[in-house]
Amino acid sequence: MSILFSCTNMIRHYDAEEFAAAVAEGVKVVDVRTPEEYSEGYIPGAVNVDWNGGDFLAGIDAKFDESDTLYIYCRSGRRSAAAAKALKKAGYKVFNLLGGIQAWTAAGKNVDMDFKYAESLIPSGESVPDFELKDLAGTPVRISDFRGQSVVLVFWASWCPDCRAEVPALKAMFESADTENVQFVSVSFDRDFDTLCKFVEENELPGVQLFDPAGKKDSKVAADYGVKWIPSLYLIDPEGKVVVSTVVAWKIADALDGKMPVSAHVAGPCSDEGCAI
Repeated sequence: MSILFSCTNMIRHYDAEEFAAAVAEGVKVVDVRTPEEYSEGYIPGAVNVDWNGGDFLAGIDAKFDESDTLYIYCRSGRRSAAAAKALKKAGYKVFNLLGGIQAWTAAGKNVDMDFKYAESLIPSGESVPDFELKDLAGTPVRISDFRGQSVVLVFWASWCPDCRAEVPALKAMFESADTENVQFVSVSFDRDFDTLCKFVEENELPGVQLFDPAGKKDSKVAADYGVKWIPSLYLIDPEGKVVVSTVVAWKIADALDGKMPVSAHVAGPCSDEGCAI
């Protein structure tokens, strides 16, 4: 592993790959950007302490011990470099992400978007409401039909760029999952049924594909499940209770111990057809 050292303060600097390897081990990560920047997406597990928010060291001391090793980052690396010097002087061992979260996303690493976009989703531990929609063959399907199995439930639409971007990840997740015990169910808010069918066929989308002709804004199912942004995803246990509710597919894959391509979200999910490209 190549570690760069500052000649003056011995701050350790990691590139995105090295930083990601450390994050995977469960290290303590600090995002020193503003709360507004943090809410737009952050490195998974990162705690926000704003470098420019007042008494930075007091904020750090309130959340960490001096014996802790901290892995810090900002947007481009400038603020975190300054913060690293202050932390080092205060006695902390510090690793700084070179290039900040911009380098992280450029390397294809995951960004957690749930802080902003998953607030309205049904939380973990609560039971999901039942619903009935038709599949692409016109057969009525109820979510309760899958009791006794875990369910990956995906709310999406083919007009949604981020939904389309998640297709390889969802297909990889399906291929690696134990499909005898895990069902994949997708609810589409497409307005045009033929467009949906064509997209499903051309992209060979797996699992049970359901169509909600009401569209996202007028959908009772969307309202019942708190879906304000798509894609929104749930992992539901065999008893019909939420295990994970999220707007990023990698969290479902993590919960299933599945392998899937990384997809970094930086612009945010879609709220309606206005975000289509």
